[in-house]
Amino acid sequence: MKKIFRQVWIFVKPHKSAIVIIVICCCLGMTAAFFQPLVVQNLTDKGMLQLNYHSILIYSFALIGIILGQQVLEIIQSQALVKLKKCVIKNLHTVAFGKMMRLKLSYFTVNNSAEIINQLNTDISCVGILLDKGFIYMFNYSFRIITGLVGLFYINWQMALCIIVCIPLKLILLRVFSVKTERVTTKAILKNKKFHSWMADRVMGIKEIKLFGRYEQEIKYFNEIKTEILEYDRTLDLLSVANNSAEALIEGIMTAIYYLIGGYFVCRGNMSVGSVLAFISYSGNVTGPITMLMNIKMLVAQIRPSFVRLQEFFDLEEEKIDGTYVDKPKEIEIEELGFHYGERCILKKASMKMSIGQRIAVVGENGCGKSTLLHLLLRLYEPESGKILIDGIDSSLIDLKIYRSFFSVVTQTPYLFQESIRKNVDFLGEYTEKEIVDTFDNMGMADLISHFPEGLETMIGVEGANLSGGEKQKIAIVRAVLKNAPILILDEGTTGFDQDSERWLFTKGLDLFRDKLVIFVTHQWKYLGFFDKIYQLENGKVKEIEALNSILFDCNFKRQ
Repeated sequence: MKKIFRQVWIFVKPHKSAIVIIVICCCLGMTAAFFQPLVVQNLTDKGMLQLNYHSILIYSFALIGIILGQQVLEIIQSQALVKLKKCVIKNLHTVAFGKMMRLKLSYFTVNNSAEIINQLNTDISCVGILLDKGFIYMFNYSFRIITGLVGLFYINWQMALCIIVCIPLKLILLRVFSVKTERVTTKAILKNKKFHSWMADRVMGIKEIKLFGRYEQEIKYFNEIKTEILEYDRTLDLLSVANNSAEALIEGIMTAIYYLIGGYFVCRGNMSVGSVLAFISYSGNVTGPITMLMNIKMLVAQIRPSFVRLQEFFDLEEEKIDGTYVDKPKEIEIEELGFHYGERCILKKASMKMSIGQRIAVVGENGCGKSTLLHLLLRLYEPESGKILIDGIDSSLIDLKIYRSFFSVVTQTPYLFQESIRKNVDFLGEYTEKEIVDTFDNMGMADLISHFPEGLETMIGVEGANLSGGEKQKIAIVRAVLKNAPILILDEGTTGFDQDSERWLFTKGLDLFRDKLVIFVTHQWKYLGFFDKIYQLENGKVKEIEALNSILFDCNFKRQ
């Protein structure tokens, strides 16, 4: 938690003017809190008990002035706090989002999107509680403890000792409730995390639920897990009620003791009635803030799990971004790459050599490691052994942004954002409409745009719901071509194509990329005659195979 406090302080520190305003308001509030009981004492003793209406008027207006001043200070302080809190929370969200963008791909394979978003929003909201009014009030009132203690001992040191004796009882009580609260909160957070992950999984798999008629089973499980979550919430509410009730009981008993002892001193002539009232007011400036300060532990117990989880998030390993600058590559060499998924060996001593201008095919059965090899090449994964050389330079030493600018990638299931076609193919708005349309035309996809009701401004929809699989891949290919990277990777990038489109891509289409290195990954062999090199993945190893007889390829192609 110390790291989180330091992180929050880093965001708070630039807003010095707001901090100064809050501190000044706290100091002035402390001064007002000191004088208010003294005004009440004089109002009672010199005004009411002596039937002096002139004194009553003076001290009444003085009391009103103090109260108005306190309210003005509170408004000023609250405005500064709201501004400070919004800025800090915004910056914390920005830093967390930036961190998420730099995390390794492995993080996103074990956490779904809904789970990640919910977790970050929840945890950052908990950090925001540090800057909430309650904490500032606690900070403000903590100053009043000093003035309260001074006032108590000034009026009657014997009664002041009664208050100090009762404080340990409150501490013991709070300790019991805070431990239970933290334990229940931790369990509730874990259960909520599991629930949100389960919900996201069901939303993503809604088609399967409908097709297999799993409504009743899913609703039943939903009720079960939701009941558990509500039970945790109920327990936390009961703990809070029990803690508040216990505190109220102790406060009531202490107030009764003040009147008993104060009444005794009044009857003996050692104190005035106004002094007793002032003492009780000062006691509120001590016991109230102490109670609130001790309640921080109850509050921290509830938010501590989020603090810990957020710190674990910030401690996650990031991609190595910084590195050396290199020009566009001419040659790529993969040297004896090794990689495992858990205990399963995917690649062992895999080696390949490719150059700009070549057309490379990578083949193999499903699950043989073709996509893993690409992830390693794109530095989405890190090899356990071996290395990838770009013109003789280890790829891990190259600046990551520059390195990935060398690649354009089209996958079997390309992701399209819930934006227009234009924004999906031109993220940065670098191209005119004519340039984009011409690219569709050059790729033999001119008719594709006319199929959409609003042309390039047609919205894609959730996960490309408005498009067929082939249309998604064609848009992804145009996006890759517009990037104009020296290396084009097609990872099963034509599985949704019709036969004519597929035939065009492997005849005329490939001719458009003569100045690029084209890597085509597939488990099909029917187009291999169009490639310069063929690498086969089998049993974790890569071997270069000879091109088959061109007549065989022609025959296979004509049968399609």
